Amino acid sequence: MRDIITNLAKDITHAIGASLISDSSRIKTLALAEGEAMAEALVRIGLLVMREEIDLDEAEVLLRVQRDASEAVLASLAEVSRVAATRALNNALKATIADGGQLAGPSSFAGLLRLLTS
Repeated sequence: MRDIITNLAKDITHAIGASLISDSSRIKTLALAEGEAMAEALVRIGLLVMREEIDLDEAEVLLRVQRDASEAVLASLAEVSRVAATRALNNALKATIADGGQLAGPSSFAGLLRLLTS
């Protein structure tokens, strides 16, 4: 039974890893893009203050607006991460068990079920 569990764990881990690697690179790209957008906004706000086109109070409001916008983007990325985790688990189960309960991968899920139900 230990071999069955070990093989099944290996299949599931592989499927989860493959799915998360794919999704995490997208999430990282989006987070980096938001960081760049925030940096650009901060520089523009700084330039407006230097040119005396806005005062410090206005700059503070603009900074707060930018911070809130970036926070919303990053919070949505956290939800994307949750979706990625769900997708990874679903992919792992699909990779381990094919339609009709037949084993798709090298581990023996059907054998494990027989052991548990006997």
